[in-house]
Amino acid sequence: MGQAADVVRAKIAAFNAQDPDEIHKLLSPEVEWAVPGGLLEGPEQVAAFHAVLWEAFPDLTLTATMLLEEGSIVLLQGRSEGTHLGTFHTSGGDISATGKHVDLTYSEDFEVEAGQIVAVRLIFDRLELLEQLGVAPAPASA
Repeated sequence: MGQAADVVRAKIAAFNAQDPDEIHKLLSPEVEWAVPGGLLEGPEQVAAFHAVLWEAFPDLTLTATMLLEEGSIVLLQGRSEGTHLGTFHTSGGDISATGKHVDLTYSEDFEVEAGQIVAVRLIFDRLELLEQLGVAPAPASA
């Protein structure tokens, strides 16, 4: 793997360490980060998004289960695990701590230029997250 994958690995390590300063160093000033329901523009908006996650899930960790690199593009599949111990601020309203453990798969597509992340697309199942938190009904079993 090359430099682009190394940058993504460093981003995961900084996220797991809850180190916004280190993440900031890895981001282009013009970074665009597409998340379900919105677009984050610039390192400050990315930092605010991460702060919301860390507040709601203070033990949240990301684990890469697959990493593919092609030039400046890195495709990541991973797992995110944590315990909902703080308020989760969402566009649909705040969700008070449930104490529930969540374990979700996710995908991120990164574009890296000159050692910095310039674009990301995050994909995860928001309904599954709400089901695991117990604020949406679980699917009926067959």
